[in-house]
Amino acid sequence: MNMEVVQIAVSEVEKTAADMKNQGYRLVVMTCTPAVGGGFDITYSYDKDFSLKHFRITMPAESEIPSICKSYAGAFVYENEIHDLYGFVFNGMTIDFKGTFIRTSVPYPFKKEIPEPTVTKVKKEDAA
Repeated sequence: MNMEVVQIAVSEVEKTAADMKNQGYRLVVMTCTPAVGGGFDITYSYDKDFSLKHFRITMPAESEIPSICKSYAGAFVYENEIHDLYGFVFNGMTIDFKGTFIRTSVPYPFKKEIPEPTVTKVKKEDAA
């Protein structure tokens, strides 16, 4: 199974989605996770004949991203979810719930970026 993830620019999101659609790929999922070193990784996964292709953008919190709803109408579900949980704005969504798709007790509960990991070196004491 192909697990390569291709990093793309945000300006390539719509064209990549259109290319995948034209080649007969289906949108499997869009995910958002904190990126090591800051920002967030938004990964678009497509499938055709059991072959997955993954494309990723890395964006700072609360960025604007073009919607892929022109190519994949059902993407509005993922885009609304990512908006409601992380605070990203998807321009051009066909159905925009305006922050009411997922009810949360606080706005954008996952928009907090993870800090750079730290490593602590522990010295093993000699056993006497």
